[in-house]
Amino acid sequence: MSVPTQTAVVIETPKAPFIVKSGIAIPKPAAGQVLLKVMAVGLNPMDPMRRSMNMLIDSYPAILGSDIAGVIEEVGQGVQGWKKGDEVFCSDTAGGYQQYHVINEPFLIRKPANVSFDQLATVLITGCTSLNGLYAPSPIGLGLNPTFSSDKPQSGKSAFVLGAATSCGQYAIQYLKLAGFTRIVAYASGKHTEYLASLGATAIIARESTTMVDLVSHPAISAAPFDVVFDALLAMASDAASALDIAHDIVKPNGQLATVNPRSVLSPDRLAQNKGVELVRAFGYYVGPDGGKPPSDLGFGAKPEHTAFGKLIKEHLPRLLETGQLLPNRVEVLPNGLAGIVKGLGRWTGGEGVSGVKLYQSVLKS
Repeated sequence: MSVPTQTAVVIETPKAPFIVKSGIAIPKPAAGQVLLKVMAVGLNPMDPMRRSMNMLIDSYPAILGSDIAGVIEEVGQGVQGWKKGDEVFCSDTAGGYQQYHVINEPFLIRKPANVSFDQLATVLITGCTSLNGLYAPSPIGLGLNPTFSSDKPQSGKSAFVLGAATSCGQYAIQYLKLAGFTRIVAYASGKHTEYLASLGATAIIARESTTMVDLVSHPAISAAPFDVVFDALLAMASDAASALDIAHDIVKPNGQLATVNPRSVLSPDRLAQNKGVELVRAFGYYVGPDGGKPPSDLGFGAKPEHTAFGKLIKEHLPRLLETGQLLPNRVEVLPNGLAGIVKGLGRWTGGEGVSGVKLYQSVLKS
């Protein structure tokens, strides 16, 4: 009997280009796993970086793709509460750029009926990075709303989002608003002013008029330093200062600071200031190593605390999406299925660019 096959976007050897390849065997789910028919997958700018630098890829040929939405095609032995035909979304460290993907049961989240597969493929990696960094208790977050309370626990406080038009930044604004922050100032391109205001930003500082290194002297900042700063940037701000250093300059003494950059460290002169700032590095995990590793696991930053808080994420995230209290990123669905993924990934390296207010993704059809 012939083995069923599928098509995928593959990196065949280290640093090789992304290619569309057919004839790849469709895997069978093992005990505790399900087989998903992939309906949509979010494109991540980290993926072309991982390819070009041979970074965070455990073996070849490699299939990347982390934000996945789809339909359960087959259920493995011992899986409880899920059946063929259930619509779900999930994240993995890889494996989404194909027509079928195997995932462990703890990673499944039920799809809200009124949210599209396309929209859900923007939610988890970046959305959970912001959610963990802001809401989860220490050591994985700042603990601003660890129970998802609707009672606005941070009412009266102020927050600043650096890189607010990034996917993480957009979700950070919304989570800060839901937590009750009275003042939410965003730093982004001025063309995103109206959209970021609609998400909950109370003021926007345009980066065209104020460079990042000049932020600390901006009147909106120098007059009232912030209780919380969320650094959603990965890049350096200048030769002399990182985005994390600038975020540290903006937050008030004994304030709270979260960054999405796992490798960024404060410069010696910032450390010498001894401001008493609480600093966390945010990761987008909602299942830790104790909760069942994904089939494609690189063990980068996941902790048991992610499993504990992830149970609340799986409970509350669908509700927030279903009620419209949380809006997914605006999406552009790339044409031509898997071939569209290859072209889309090239936009981050080929000069065409990607808008700061959209996460590009592709619908996969088998």
